Amino acid sequence: MKLLRTIASSLPPVGLLLLQISCGGGDASGPGKQPANIAANSSTTVTAPPGTQVTELPSVLVSDASGRPSAGAPVTFTVTSGGGTVTGGSATTDASGIATVGSWTLGTDAGANTLSAATGTLPQVTFTACVTATHTLGSTSDSQLSSTDCRLSDGTFIDLYTVTIPASGTYIFNQTSTAFDTYLAFFTSGSVLIGVNDDFGTSDSRVKIIVPAGSYLIGALSFDPNVTGTYSLVSTGSTDQVSNCEDVFVLKGISTPQSLQTTDCSTVGFYSDEYVIFMTAGQAITVGMTSSVLDSYLEIRPNGNSAVLASNDNINANTKDAQVAFTAPVTGFYIIAAASKTAGTTGDYTFSIQ
Repeated sequence: MKLLRTIASSLPPVGLLLLQISCGGGDASGPGKQPANIAANSSTTVTAPPGTQVTELPSVLVSDASGRPSAGAPVTFTVTSGGGTVTGGSATTDASGIATVGSWTLGTDAGANTLSAATGTLPQVTFTACVTATHTLGSTSDSQLSSTDCRLSDGTFIDLYTVTIPASGTYIFNQTSTAFDTYLAFFTSGSVLIGVNDDFGTSDSRVKIIVPAGSYLIGALSFDPNVTGTYSLVSTGSTDQVSNCEDVFVLKGISTPQSLQTTDCSTVGFYSDEYVIFMTAGQAITVGMTSSVLDSYLEIRPNGNSAVLASNDNINANTKDAQVAFTAPVTGFYIIAAASKTAGTTGDYTFSIQ
């Protein structure tokens, strides 16, 4: 999962897309309480639809050479790209040394908007807003990666789309291109990663998800950095069940009818469906598997590791349903296997995550 090479911390609040375009700072010195340093006090990367105001206002912290807050220092916030506008661009630091722009309205085109904050001759701080386009579920979005797009920390250009999922269920997103090796990422509206895919077949990408209704973010990008070119993004709802050991990304808050089939993953004769979930350290979930025909079995293991972290056969002596309560020890992807305790068994079941 290549995006993890740069996914660590940047789309707020737990954003995993490391769009760290820049974070200025200075180390000049001056006498007394004169401003000597300016640094970001808020996230340096935000996302918002075109023509709208960002919800997290850019702010900076100004301090003197001793690290003490500099009150009353003038700070100028200036739009440097994207065509947006600000109010309160001429600000003054408060008693805590913090200055905040009054508002920042983004330009009307998709791509990157930047805003600088400067005081005196100190190096400026740059804030970047990645403007999101809208992708309508069931449609095709034809676009292109260009040098004006937002960039990952390794130089990869990315386009971000908002999409509304109308009902809890299964959805498929495909990115295709004849110009570059595509890479697709899917996030919550709060920029928390749900799923990623590099190659589905050759150089195209596909993300299959089971998620609750709501608003989400799609990241369309390339596998290689510094690549531009045209691509298409296509989406659809699906009633197909999990099969053929495919990667299906899931999110807390779902309940989905599925079945064990002979085309599913098979381990020494035991069939299973495997679900992929991204969890942050300390996050807790409860996974359930109920069936009137199967002796349900659940297990959870780290992605790329066969070690079983949690498992359950029967919730109690009165049922053959399974339930696992699990808390992630570290941030990352985990595999949830839904199976039967009896080899060669197939049949319907309901899978849920709460």
